[in-house]
Amino acid sequence: MKTASIKDLLQWYESRPLRERVMLLICLLVVLFFIWDTLVMNNLSVRRKDLQKQSQQLKNEITQLEARQQIAEGRKGYDPDRENRLKLEQLQQELKENRQQLESNIDSLISPQDMAELLKELLQKQAKLTLHKLENQPAEALSLGGATADADVDLGPVLYRHRLQLEFSGDYLATLEYLKKLEQLPRKLVWEDLEIKTQTYPRAYVRLSVYTLSMDRGWIGG
Repeated sequence: MKTASIKDLLQWYESRPLRERVMLLICLLVVLFFIWDTLVMNNLSVRRKDLQKQSQQLKNEITQLEARQQIAEGRKGYDPDRENRLKLEQLQQELKENRQQLESNIDSLISPQDMAELLKELLQKQAKLTLHKLENQPAEALSLGGATADADVDLGPVLYRHRLQLEFSGDYLATLEYLKKLEQLPRKLVWEDLEIKTQTYPRAYVRLSVYTLSMDRGWIGG
């Protein structure tokens, strides 16, 4: 029956004038195009937009992942304490060099252990001089680079000043000879204070304060 209906429809179509048949064909094509555009093309357009949106999202995600990867590669092997460690190593090297320089300079000074005995021996060689007093003073810390003698952290070398006070009397010329010999010692000491009081000529009373330096806290003479 369906086949007969189509055959009748075709016969009817063939029986129509040419102009009418052309118009009917155009109308049919328009209807088919409308159906295609509505059912197919619109769906394809929507799908294309969805695909474009998804593609852009994927591109954005890839860009973010690449940026994270670059950051991760840049931090590969990064040591956050490297700068501080290098500074510490530099400071330790400077402290070592300063200590060596100080030790070298201190070698030219009389040691605290030898100073008292040496002064006494030189004085005893001057028959016209009499020793009245030979007194050790407590060692005094001289901080360098912010360090102190009692600091828990070694911030730098620490020097100790060892003072000694000497009082004697006797012949004025013998006194000058004694002071001259002190100045000519191969290992030096530092003169801090010298007071000479002339008594009945040619006698004089002398008060002499000297000190030496060391990197050890200890009493003069031991």
